[in-house]
Amino acid sequence: MTTTTRPDYDWLLAEVQDMADEDETIDPAEDLTLYGIDSVAVMRLTLALEEKGVKLGFEDLARTPTIDAWWALIRAQG
Repeated sequence: MTTTTRPDYDWLLAEVQDMADEDETIDPAEDLTLYGIDSVAVMRLTLALEEKGVKLGFEDLARTPTIDAWWALIRAQG
């Protein structure tokens, strides 16, 4: 029997940093499209979250593309 580990904030930061076009530190309140995060990257994150037991749709993440907003959505799921 396998268990999935819920994502934590550090996991989310690392995932977003990997998706970004730049090596600079990402401001969690900044629009991630400014860092080169596109719809394909958001879809990949949606799938990675699902693997960790978080059910968020593409639209949920695309609506407000910031780390802070995404973390709020993840935390709202428990």
